[in-house]
Amino acid sequence: MTESFLHYLWKHRLFDFLHVVTTDGEPLKIIFPGYHNTDAGPDFRQAIVQIGAMKWVGDVEIHIRSSDWYRHHHQDDEKYMSVTLHVVYEHDCEVERREGELFPTLELKNYIPSEMQAQYQRLMASPDELPCTSYLSDMEPLHLRAVLSSMVMERLLRKQEDVLRMVKACEDDWKETLYRLLAIGFGFKTNVTAFEMLAKSLPLKVLAKHADSELQTAALIFGQAGMLERSDVDEFHDALKYEYDYLRCKYQLMPIGEHHWNLLRLRPPNFPCVRLAQLAALIHESPDLTEVCLESPSVEALKRELSVCANPYWENHYHFGQKTILKHSVYLGETAASLLIINTVVPFRFAHHRFFGNEHQMEETMGLLENLDFERNRLTRVYANTPFPQQNAMDSQALLELWQRYCVPKRCLECAIGERIVRNIQL
Repeated sequence: MTESFLHYLWKHRLFDFLHVVTTDGEPLKIIFPGYHNTDAGPDFRQAIVQIGAMKWVGDVEIHIRSSDWYRHHHQDDEKYMSVTLHVVYEHDCEVERREGELFPTLELKNYIPSEMQAQYQRLMASPDELPCTSYLSDMEPLHLRAVLSSMVMERLLRKQEDVLRMVKACEDDWKETLYRLLAIGFGFKTNVTAFEMLAKSLPLKVLAKHADSELQTAALIFGQAGMLERSDVDEFHDALKYEYDYLRCKYQLMPIGEHHWNLLRLRPPNFPCVRLAQLAALIHESPDLTEVCLESPSVEALKRELSVCANPYWENHYHFGQKTILKHSVYLGETAASLLIINTVVPFRFAHHRFFGNEHQMEETMGLLENLDFERNRLTRVYANTPFPQQNAMDSQALLELWQRYCVPKRCLECAIGERIVRNIQL
């Protein structure tokens, strides 16, 4: 038994609530269960209950046992003095709100449908990564599609909040926000923090002044990355260093330090110098990144804009001064471009259009995900043998949200699938 299950039962009144009495035999009528409180304080606020002939408006606190009230030291916390009803699974002791004043208590143990409790316990005790796996084959495809639709919207709304926080940090500058988000995107998980530090240390307004010069753009990016601190490395490195030393003084820049970059266990295309060179090429070719990301009409157009090619120097280098025997591509590949669209462009575009009330453009933005391939990675493979739709990036983004926000923390009661299972609704 868990408190979250009791919260769920109380919130939806999924017990024999029409015939309940308090532990001292008083008839109890639950008029309104209250608003679920996820912050500090009682679990449900502003509940309306009638105990005997008296109607009460106040808070409800829920515990597994009555004695948890003392175990959690609520008797010493003023926030809990507004509690009018104590709801517990098992009443193991009397509780005093104040000295000599006993709490009205509802013991739920004998009012919970046994099958509902058994279904919940089976889900929670399941050793499977997906506790609901054995139920999915009986679920209607239309219901699975509805679950994924809600998940992808939930994911975009959550990411919108991240974008808006970044906008605020950038003093309401949407162009600076997009630049930082794209820089983070170029980190591709392994160097996210370093790319974010770089973007914060090198404002777009500085880069934009020199975007017409490929050399100066690269010099600013590599210099701020801390990779131009040595001397006499090779001709290309020294040319960048010469430019950066001047620009560094001009704008009073402070590099972040080369030690911030992760150089281990990386696939060659993800080596930080290659990604930095590609970012420099993108800014050189498209200094107005917002125009590219907000106005490109299709996935194909976005891929063309993002699929930049780094300086030819990087065709036989992964680090400055370390020449490789074989040449390699320095184009930003289609897979990388797709990931940037999914994880950076779409959330930014969605947040921008929603912020400014452009509903039609919001729908078009979500449509971009339908035109991108399903993401096949370690997390989406969890759903490989399930009947969930797995056709495009909208499906993969929905499944990632489902996995990270519901399946891993076992929030089955807050998931439409888990709820149907627990309530034994026809699948």
